[in-house]
Amino acid sequence: MKNSEETKNKTLRLLMPQWQGGNNPAYFLGAQLLSWLAPNMNDIQEEVPVSLTEEGLEVKKGIFARQTLLKQLHNAEDILGKHNPDRVIVLGGDCGVELAPIAYLNNKYDGDMAILWIDAHPDVNTPEHFENHHAHVLANLLGIGDEEFVASVPKKVNPDNILYVGLNDWQPSEKKVMEQFNLSAVTPEELVEDSLPVLNWLEKAKPSKVFIHFDLDVLDLREFRSLLIANPTTYEKMKNQAPTGSSMETIIRVLQDVAKSQDIVGLGITEHFPWDTYNLQNMLQRLPLLGDINKKDKAPYNWIF
Repeated sequence: MKNSEETKNKTLRLLMPQWQGGNNPAYFLGAQLLSWLAPNMNDIQEEVPVSLTEEGLEVKKGIFARQTLLKQLHNAEDILGKHNPDRVIVLGGDCGVELAPIAYLNNKYDGDMAILWIDAHPDVNTPEHFENHHAHVLANLLGIGDEEFVASVPKKVNPDNILYVGLNDWQPSEKKVMEQFNLSAVTPEELVEDSLPVLNWLEKAKPSKVFIHFDLDVLDLREFRSLLIANPTTYEKMKNQAPTGSSMETIIRVLQDVAKSQDIVGLGITEHFPWDTYNLQNMLQRLPLLGDINKKDKAPYNWIF
């Protein structure tokens, strides 16, 4: 039998290689690689079943693969309900993987949980403006968007408990929602010297718990290239046009500083897009003895693990 301290601090490590929310199958591969690379802390480990077939990918109610995404959302909810963890680590997958864990923890801690949304994008879009659900997830947590996704959030997140970290790219439709909820943000430039903008915000908010959403696209593509925006075919152009992101060392320092004073109950890492591995696997599928030498086009749904 586990002692009371182990039970009190039960941590669930949830692998959710969801890709349909961003309509990019490479997010499936990216999640699997994250899981393989991440240190093993002997936590409870579960994987949300995610299909790589082309079934269920139609747009319904303005959302690509809506029914598939709802099924995966409910499967994640079932896993969280089964284990009732105190802390959750999420390895994704597109940003939509954060909906169930944040909703669960925010409800568990009665809304007394700050969310550090470390992301280049605000993720508060709606089906009227954008069909890929990975850009809707924070809007759903605030109580807006598709009714079935919103219904999965038992306690809406207080907008005063949200801080964007590293935000540098948004759409007019998202800007409107950000202004509607008066959401706070810290730019990459404000974090170069120290972590004080984040620490001062937390000191003022005084949450009892903190959830960290870490979308890897907050990182500067000139340093880290396993990002959707760092497509090798357009990289030379994009590296001169894309906004400057945060360095890996900056994000590490910020999160380590936060951990010194806050009770972190959740960490989600999303949108790992491993271009080299993605292209290498497609190449291997077209080599003699390994794959189909007559195949001329990539087959992004035919992953083999």
